[in-house]
Amino acid sequence: MQNTFSVSPLRSIQTQVSVAVLVIFLATLWTLSFYATKILRQDTERLLGEHQFAAVSFVAANINDELDDRLNALTTVAGAISPAILNSAQALNTFLEQRQLLQGLFNAGVIVLGLDGVVVAEAPRSAGRVGMNYMNRDTIAAALKDGRTSIGTPVMGKKFQTPVFGMTVPIRDAHGKVIGALAGVTNLGVPNFLSFLFRSQSGVGTSYLLVSPSTRQIINATDNKRVMERLPPPGANALLDRFIQGYEGSGRTVNPWAQEVLASAKGIPAAGWYLAATLPTQEAFAPIVSMRDRMVLATVLLTLLASGLTWWVVRRQLAPMLAASRALATMSDASMAAQLLPIGRHDEIGQLIGGFNRVVAALAQRERALVDSERQLADVMENVETFVYIKDLQGRYLFANRALCESFGVPMGEIVGHDDSKFLDDDTVAKLRLHDHLVFTQGKTVRAYEAVVRRLGGRVQRFSTIKVPLRDAAGEIYALWGVSNDITERSHMEDELRIGAIAFECQEGMIVTDAKGVILRTNDSFTRIMGYSNAEVVGKTTAFMGSDRHPAGFCDAAWSAAKHKGTWQSEVWTLRKNGEVFPQWMTGTAVKNTHGDITHYVITHMDITDRKQQEAQRLQDEAAHRAVLVREVHHRIKNNLQGIVGLLRQYSRRHPEMSDTINHAISQVQGISVVHGLQGHAVTSSVRLCELTSAIADEIQSMWQTPVVVDIPSGWTPCVITEREAVPVALILNELILNAVKHGGKAHGRVDIAVRKGAQADMVQISIANHGQLSAASQQPGTLHSGLQLIASLMPRSGCILCTEQQGNLVVTLLALEPPVVSLDPQGLA
Repeated sequence: MQNTFSVSPLRSIQTQVSVAVLVIFLATLWTLSFYATKILRQDTERLLGEHQFAAVSFVAANINDELDDRLNALTTVAGAISPAILNSAQALNTFLEQRQLLQGLFNAGVIVLGLDGVVVAEAPRSAGRVGMNYMNRDTIAAALKDGRTSIGTPVMGKKFQTPVFGMTVPIRDAHGKVIGALAGVTNLGVPNFLSFLFRSQSGVGTSYLLVSPSTRQIINATDNKRVMERLPPPGANALLDRFIQGYEGSGRTVNPWAQEVLASAKGIPAAGWYLAATLPTQEAFAPIVSMRDRMVLATVLLTLLASGLTWWVVRRQLAPMLAASRALATMSDASMAAQLLPIGRHDEIGQLIGGFNRVVAALAQRERALVDSERQLADVMENVETFVYIKDLQGRYLFANRALCESFGVPMGEIVGHDDSKFLDDDTVAKLRLHDHLVFTQGKTVRAYEAVVRRLGGRVQRFSTIKVPLRDAAGEIYALWGVSNDITERSHMEDELRIGAIAFECQEGMIVTDAKGVILRTNDSFTRIMGYSNAEVVGKTTAFMGSDRHPAGFCDAAWSAAKHKGTWQSEVWTLRKNGEVFPQWMTGTAVKNTHGDITHYVITHMDITDRKQQEAQRLQDEAAHRAVLVREVHHRIKNNLQGIVGLLRQYSRRHPEMSDTINHAISQVQGISVVHGLQGHAVTSSVRLCELTSAIADEIQSMWQTPVVVDIPSGWTPCVITEREAVPVALILNELILNAVKHGGKAHGRVDIAVRKGAQADMVQISIANHGQLSAASQQPGTLHSGLQLIASLMPRSGCILCTEQQGNLVVTLLALEPPVVSLDPQGLA
């Protein structure tokens, strides 16, 4: 019957090449489209941002100039108001009405105020503000109280009931004393110079916002509905927060209507405001979106065109190959001899058909050679002494040569169709099946050394085996071919040689076991050390040597290490025959054959009781020497630091103008000296917090001639400062106590220090109290003088809390310490 082979349309080369070209073409075009759109959008955003920033800078400069002009005009007019004019309401009103230019600059008029903030004159008079008090307005108060010229924040006008803001300058007499104020008012609810500037510069879609950063309030806007609007709180809009913090530039953000906009901001120095311009990105990038849509349409059309051309070209080029495949299908019938295919044209496909014709000729020649080779191989397998066999996937024999048949003592007919369980014991069969399984499942050639136990007689043999997978025409494994050589005698000789060599080299106690840990022999040193004779332990495991000094699983872990790593050694507490438990240094070594299989274990051991005693004495002596050396080092460091203090005091006497600074430095050096003094006197180098506090207090009291009283409760459980934190804690305490003495203690006669337990059981709290008042600046973050900066830099990252608070007329500094900075010392009750 003629075999036919049909190709699925999805698997045909024509389809796959067309699809591949289509995918490549699509990926290229779409990547180019995406890249071009992205780059164009970035460039457009940059250019629009630069243009927008230039426009907003221009408008901001105009606003700044307008504000400066109005302030200058107010300053000029205020300079012309004398005390005589100010004290006469009639003269003052006449004076203001004559300044028509000034009234033109302020659409809500100008007012003159007395020192109490009450309006004494205005222009125009129709506003009716005379007699009203505006002292609560920031710009009025700044002019009357501080004599400053300022621009006020927008508020709701008392008369107009619309948003207004004022500019105020002080009126001074001949001696420069403030006698009143002149203010110009701009009504934001009606057209003004700000709205005129916005209308003159606004483009299509662009809107302007004039913002006061200090109040986060919109002063004026292209959209009048947003005037006096409060901007979102900090953290709601990152770009807005940057603008308020003083950033000048452009960026993208989302406005309150969830619309993405391109925004730029420029500061107005005259008023401390900034001007922002916004443009919706949808409108800004509309040309880019349109171009992208046209590129998508062009990409789709080009893709369809490329697909059709590719399909036609591939179909035309593969036509000869399709004709050849149909010819091969007609020759696939086994009854037909392979024939050479005609070559239609001399291209790559013609070369392929020519190559196939040469393969057909070569296969015919090889088929004849294979028949001859199979006949020769059969003769060889029947006459070699090595076992040769073939097994199917179930482990049943398909072939056994003459040598294997003679070994089993049965003809081939009684072997074929049976597996190894008919001839070998169960353990051997299980091991052989593991090797067979590797060949069948992984397709690997397995080289192994197999121990074989016959079911009849129990004779043990060792074989060197090679097993190779056999595959059918489809590449599937259907059987294995095995070759096994008997190496039993050679293995026995190798085992004896290895055991003898290791036993000869071992001069200490020695135990030889089999692969399962059963003792085969011991040497004389074993009997001398353990008290057991060789006859008493042969056939047992080493469990009788174990003591209760080791955790459960210790022995199993030792055997596992020797098995997987080849060796194991450790200190082991063992049990002599007389019941004595003593330490030994024990080494276990796995003995392997030439193939890497473990056959025996050799365990050597020696008594290390004397060595451990000597080592303990040595460590004790070293610890004592180290303690003496450490105390001597701390003592010398203290002496050197005290020498430095002496030099600083001499320098202070020669330069009394620097005595405070030098005394401060002396206190810091003495703080470190106290730490090393305490470490030098202690048995160890540990420092107790209570002792350190008292010592530093005594040093400062002596230097600054101010009583420093330290209160430590009776029955106090001291705490020890971690060695690496001793010097930082000493410097912190020195700075805190010194600050207390300098900022109130010295003036009022004393400083009180109390050492108490903290909120937690392992926390200690030190309070330092002195007379005085905390200044407002000292309570603000970021305001640190040099002493506090030193304390901040020395503060441990954890385990230390510092705070200062006002308690009546006392300033109290609280320093709380806990682990890992300190730890309780229950051994040293005070």
